[in-house]
Amino acid sequence: MTSPPSLRSFVLEHLLGDGARVPAVLGRDSTDVITPDRTLRDAALALLVLPGPDDRGLAAGLLAALREFTDPDRPGFRELLDVTGAPHPVGDVRTPSAQALAAWALHRAGTLLDDPALTAEAREHLRRVTGAALTHGWPARLDRSWSTVLDGASPLEEAAVLVLAADAVAGDGSAFLEEAAGHLERYVHGDGVWACLTPRGEPDALHGHRTRASALAALAWSALHGRGHADAAGRARRALLHVHAHHGHTGARGYWDRSDAGSVVRVDPVAALHGRPDSPFPAKLVADHALLVVAARRVAALGDGADRELEALAQEATAELERYTDPFAGGVFHGQGSWFSTPVDPTVPLARHVMVPPRSTGSFAVGNTTYVPFHGKHAQTQLLALAALGDRVPAPSGAPALAERPEPEPFDNDLGHVTTAPLSEDRVDVARYLSWLRSTASGLGYGLTPYRSPLGLRSDRTAQTFSVLHVVSDLMALGEPVPDVPGVLTGVFATQNADGGFGEQPSLPSETFTTYCAVLTAVVLGGGGHPAFDREGCVAFLRSCQRPEGGFGNAPGFPCDAWHSHLATLTLVALGARPEREDDLVAYLLDCQNPDGGYGNQPGSPSDAFATFRVTGALIALGLRPPHAEKTVAWLRALQTDAGGFRYRDGGAESFVGSYHAIATLYVLGALPADTEACKQWIAVRQSADGGFSRAPGGPSETTDEGFIAVQALHMLEGKLNRSWAVMMT
Repeated sequence: MTSPPSLRSFVLEHLLGDGARVPAVLGRDSTDVITPDRTLRDAALALLVLPGPDDRGLAAGLLAALREFTDPDRPGFRELLDVTGAPHPVGDVRTPSAQALAAWALHRAGTLLDDPALTAEAREHLRRVTGAALTHGWPARLDRSWSTVLDGASPLEEAAVLVLAADAVAGDGSAFLEEAAGHLERYVHGDGVWACLTPRGEPDALHGHRTRASALAALAWSALHGRGHADAAGRARRALLHVHAHHGHTGARGYWDRSDAGSVVRVDPVAALHGRPDSPFPAKLVADHALLVVAARRVAALGDGADRELEALAQEATAELERYTDPFAGGVFHGQGSWFSTPVDPTVPLARHVMVPPRSTGSFAVGNTTYVPFHGKHAQTQLLALAALGDRVPAPSGAPALAERPEPEPFDNDLGHVTTAPLSEDRVDVARYLSWLRSTASGLGYGLTPYRSPLGLRSDRTAQTFSVLHVVSDLMALGEPVPDVPGVLTGVFATQNADGGFGEQPSLPSETFTTYCAVLTAVVLGGGGHPAFDREGCVAFLRSCQRPEGGFGNAPGFPCDAWHSHLATLTLVALGARPEREDDLVAYLLDCQNPDGGYGNQPGSPSDAFATFRVTGALIALGLRPPHAEKTVAWLRALQTDAGGFRYRDGGAESFVGSYHAIATLYVLGALPADTEACKQWIAVRQSADGGFSRAPGGPSETTDEGFIAVQALHMLEGKLNRSWAVMMT
């Protein structure tokens, strides 16, 4: 494997465009620009991070790019330009932190270019920013005239960045910093810090605590410590240790971007819909980790000796930065998400941040849902990671040693039939479910629900690759014809991209996940030889998603796990292909097994039903017998509750999706739950009044995913589902 460019080289070669302009988001590299628009924040950050003392030419180029944001009619800078340099009207605002960063960047350029006029201009602009903040009560946003408050809330991030800029720029900034020090005290909440104050100056409990805000506050307090403020170092340390104590991803690595008012990481639809605009789902953001690294090191240096807790935080955050560095193309990915079994149980890895506010940087809209692919390379993430890591090339670990390949067990991969007989029990209303399922039809595909414009967090019926697989699977399992197969195949193959992978919809980025959904749908509908299908390109895309560790990620270079390794393996097998480094993949999968017989999503992670099914299914599809299968069966059976469902892990929550994975693993291993009858009834009572299925009895129907779980699991519990179908159609 050739070595990727260093992080600084990646930024210089791929992120900086003509005239040192910085597009907001890249895909793999400069050949794949996701968001060509430019933000003032990115332009300022590039000037602060990239040029060193001897980079006068680079500094001048970045300064010229920053100057393009100058508002010719009002003091200050526009905050958003399109790819041509034309100003977006939504950028005609004044966000204090972005404007302060611009002042800081001007000062940096003045220092590098030995230009006193620039440094004087920087101080004057910063005085304007800090003056407006004090005059208007630390607002989140002002209009172009600096006189009208557009958002009267007071985010901690805004105050912290102003402190950092004033400390760096304003030689006479001590008066402002005294005011700012008092203002920062208003955010203190026990050992943590509130992420935002309401326009009335009260804690914004709905917004809770944020990793980024805490890291920036720690940096601000470290600057105030240098100016003699008592207990500023203590405040900084406590803010960081609150993140370390409460935001860690239990059973995995890194830190979530938020916790609620009670310091609990959780899905919070109320806060998302009634608080400040945001996704209800926590995420692990690599840019946050970069800020944690910088803050932890700086605050630790304020003490007299080693600070083991801050060192542990810095090491953990650094490891995440390195893990999310692309080992092939270079650059750093955006982060990692998760699907939550309950509001507080992150269970399934997601390579997308879902339900983000419209027009989030790098986002795509799918019906009434907006999401950000985590395998994008955001400019801000690259620049902050460079500030944290320095210019180096993190070396990924190799695949573990394969001491002994599992025994062969031929797999027929026969998807020519689905079931041996219809469901015999009248536990669910199949006719009502089929009516609900058919109502999800949308154009040439199917949506996640039959609803055109639902409220709450419900998805609509906009066609997407994920749902097409579920609907087709259930229609075939229930012995129903799939309407307009040629049209469905046309819709599926319209989502294939030039790189060979498939997206959720036409033109959306390729993913292992969506490629699996598209290819398996096509295969079971007889479309493997469709003229619109670039079969070789698809195989090449999937193979490019294998990491040096042996497993597969959701996109080329993206961190690997059992989940995406399974999806890539099944797709390759369905296409009659194999992974190029099959032994490395097998070694990686086996390294996910734990002594209890279950598997974790990554080596060293605790066992859960999701990962156990994924590893087991991948090994079976490769024609291998999963080792210690009897121990795996016993561990899974012990997860069944008295109600009939399954906890997704030892001590974890009872989970509808987790129960499907437990049932399916048992089935492909030739076993059934200890109490099959209770399990059937547990699933049946989750049918909703409209015919769909919910994760909880009496709830509104959710998506075709829940319907798929119910239909496929009930067939398995009656012993009627083709084993190859159970392995391949997940």
